[in-house]
Amino acid sequence: MATGAKNAKSQMTTVRIPHDVMEDIEKFKEDGESTAGFLVTAAKGEIKRRQRKKPKEEAKD
Repeated sequence: MATGAKNAKSQMTTVRIPHDVMEDIEKFKEDGESTAGFLVTAAKGEIKRRQRKKPKEEAKD
């Protein structure tokens, strides 16, 4: 039975990625790494980078 796009652990989303970016993702993924795994890791890194960039008061949100 299908569970829909959102469950207790994750949410599915659809995004469009430019061809050149997708080619680079494929080039730099580790052996056996999924595209989803690569994108989740990249997103987590970007979130941390942006949190460090914000003043501490705003990062609490």
